[in-house]
Amino acid sequence: MTKAFLSHRKELAALKCESMRLSYEIKALRANDAQLCARNKSCAVEILERGGVRSTLLLSHRKELAALKCESMRLSYEIKALRANDAQLRARNKSCAAEILERGRGMKTEGFYRSWLPAGIRYVTVKMLQAYRKEKGEQMKVSGNDITLDIQPLGGICIVYQNTGTYQNLCPAMLRIRNAAGCAEEYDRPYTQVERMEEGTFLCKALVETRNKSRFLFIDKVAIDCNKPEILVDRSVEVLNADSHDFGFSTEFGLCKREDTAGYSFGRDAEVFVPGIWYKQNRGVVKDAFAPDMYHKNYYFRITRMALPYIQLGEMRTGSYFSFVHAGAEPDVGIVESDAACIIDETLQYGSLGITVDEEPMLKYIYPGSEGDVNYLDKSVSWAYRHHPVRTGVKHAYRLRIHFGSGRDSYDRMRTEWRRNYEMYQPELYTCDLKQAYEDGVSVLDTYCQEYNGVMGIPFWATVPEGTVCDISFQMGFVGQQLQCAYQLLKYGVEQNKADRKEKARKIVDFWVNMSMRDSYLPQVWYDVFPAGFKPDYPTYFRTMADGMEGILTCYLYLKKQGEDHKAWLEFCLNVADRLHELQNQDGSFYRAYGRKGEAVHCGKYNTSNIIRFLVNLFFATGEEKYAEMAKRAGEFCYHAVFEEMSYIGGTADNDNTIDKEAGMLALYAFLALYDLTKEDKWVKAASGAADFCETWTYSWQFPVHPYKGNAVFDHVNQTGLSLIATGHSHCDVMMGYCPFDYFRLYRLTGDPHYYDFGCMILYNTKQTTDCMRTHHHVHPGLVEESGELAKQYHNGLGKWLPWCTIAEIEALTRLQEWFGSMEPKAEHLLLERNKNYSQFFDV
Repeated sequence: MTKAFLSHRKELAALKCESMRLSYEIKALRANDAQLCARNKSCAVEILERGGVRSTLLLSHRKELAALKCESMRLSYEIKALRANDAQLRARNKSCAAEILERGRGMKTEGFYRSWLPAGIRYVTVKMLQAYRKEKGEQMKVSGNDITLDIQPLGGICIVYQNTGTYQNLCPAMLRIRNAAGCAEEYDRPYTQVERMEEGTFLCKALVETRNKSRFLFIDKVAIDCNKPEILVDRSVEVLNADSHDFGFSTEFGLCKREDTAGYSFGRDAEVFVPGIWYKQNRGVVKDAFAPDMYHKNYYFRITRMALPYIQLGEMRTGSYFSFVHAGAEPDVGIVESDAACIIDETLQYGSLGITVDEEPMLKYIYPGSEGDVNYLDKSVSWAYRHHPVRTGVKHAYRLRIHFGSGRDSYDRMRTEWRRNYEMYQPELYTCDLKQAYEDGVSVLDTYCQEYNGVMGIPFWATVPEGTVCDISFQMGFVGQQLQCAYQLLKYGVEQNKADRKEKARKIVDFWVNMSMRDSYLPQVWYDVFPAGFKPDYPTYFRTMADGMEGILTCYLYLKKQGEDHKAWLEFCLNVADRLHELQNQDGSFYRAYGRKGEAVHCGKYNTSNIIRFLVNLFFATGEEKYAEMAKRAGEFCYHAVFEEMSYIGGTADNDNTIDKEAGMLALYAFLALYDLTKEDKWVKAASGAADFCETWTYSWQFPVHPYKGNAVFDHVNQTGLSLIATGHSHCDVMMGYCPFDYFRLYRLTGDPHYYDFGCMILYNTKQTTDCMRTHHHVHPGLVEESGELAKQYHNGLGKWLPWCTIAEIEALTRLQEWFGSMEPKAEHLLLERNKNYSQFFDV
């Protein structure tokens, strides 16, 4: 209720008799005359707005009042006439205003204020409210560690952080109802009772009643953490009374920052981090991904789609941010959710985190976890609504940590918040026999590496756990990894005196060197065995070619170290590099994919990083400055276009050109190689940024996963170490198994122990999906399922092994053994000579 309305109380009393005469007309307005009702509502708005101060009690109706403003513009001429000439109509409209306020605002003694209103008083006045707050307000404020927490009696939460921002929600009891007609109803209410408990802790209550008289009790325990800039909210909600016309309900907790800066725009000034989903402004995601742009109203994602369950909202201009994290989350579900249809089920025990963008963006936690405006269950519809049944005794309980901070740049802000939550969840380290995992991996490569229709290679995929070969085609790199498989067989064959494995590797390399460029400017990358020939319409993806070229060069250098000089292999590498020199763009970039004649068939440039490590190693092998210059030019492009913009896009050739984890991994390889080439610290900074990005795709918390589809083990293991693949879906894989060596290098270069800890986690925990412990009953213990979706908590796996899966499990093991003398290096073992060229696969 506003001061403007109170200023007319005396006038309203004088007009009471007149308003009685108009009661019949008011009833007619309610029943039949929608247009006049709208006019009277707009007049109510006009009366409310004239005083210039809106009551806290009316803030929950801002959406309704905003909608009425449009109607009041249409009636502006009539409003002027009311002001000037028509006292009788003015009295009628004032009477209607009072009636409107009385009808829907919950200002009755039997409503929310029973606990403090004097007996017989029916309405709350601003004067009464001010007196109450003056009495109680000073008791409901506490400060500590740059935060002031103000719990407002008959209001909500207000938080001030470092005097740089005010964060609030004056109606924090947020209830969403699905009624018998299938329609949604929203109720936002303030706290009605606040009790100060121990130092820095408040017990806050609100009673929310629906129009059907279902009643919900909200109890929030709100506490300030005096050791860090953080607020803890423990919420419980209980259905006290259930009406049969209310079917389902969900609850929300939200907080928005009051943006006082003129010209603030969410689409321009905000940056958001949701691990594995949203990075800064998400420029570069595909159209059907979560948060495809910054101009939707709602962005909500179930927490099991996140590498850690938190969302971070910041402002790029000031560097300040705040985050919601579901602390101690233990999500679970009792049904298979196959589509986006609205579900009302008590077994949906998970939440969603996200943002509603209104006048000010509001971070929210929704329980249970609806998804929208984009959902991954059915992308043809916007929302997948989830509710619990409105039934007496049904309860909600969840704990949120609200953290406040600031950082000098986007990487600093992302890194700080990720590591804080990583430490809170602290993934358990899996123990396994790494040597056994290595032996199993090489064994499965040897088993499948045969001559097929006269060509030596490893089939494209086989089933897990049965090991049945289902596709016999060979891919140079990427998921097929023919040449990296050749290197692993070659190395094992030489070191273990297994001549047959060495010979298989030689034949694989010979095939690609002799055949892949016969009818193509660049190597063709995918070969069909039946019928024999390279896929005619498949382009040379830069990622796939770069993997293959590294494999050929590594095989050449390894055998040369053993005294064998396969000059044709080196000549092939030089030929490809020379042609790339001709194709390199003026800005140092390369394109995503090329056709048979060397023409660009996809002009995306973010795959430029993929070839840098090959070029650097070719320079180390030959001393030719041209290759070093090519690598540096490509690196400068990536430094500005990829690292500085945080645009890790297009690493996976079989996804669309979207933000993904593998683009970050390939940038990490590239920047470390450029450090080895130049010894400039700028490349360590860029490599650290890429590594920090990759971490945020890696599951670092555990939740139950039930068996459903796929015969592998993702539903039997602790999923920490598995990592989300790309924006646009929630599948995960073991790809981060490639990277322990690189994180250990960063530990050595930066002295940051977190890189060592995370490197150990992905070294060990990615091995859970093999059968090195002989508990999963794979026909070949080295088999690994390529990917699966865990987000719905029913394992939806592909049931396929591809060659890359084994390379991801064993490549880092061979590099660690080569460089540090152990597959399980301790921190002190990593303190070796800094200036070696560790980007090589072995020490030449």
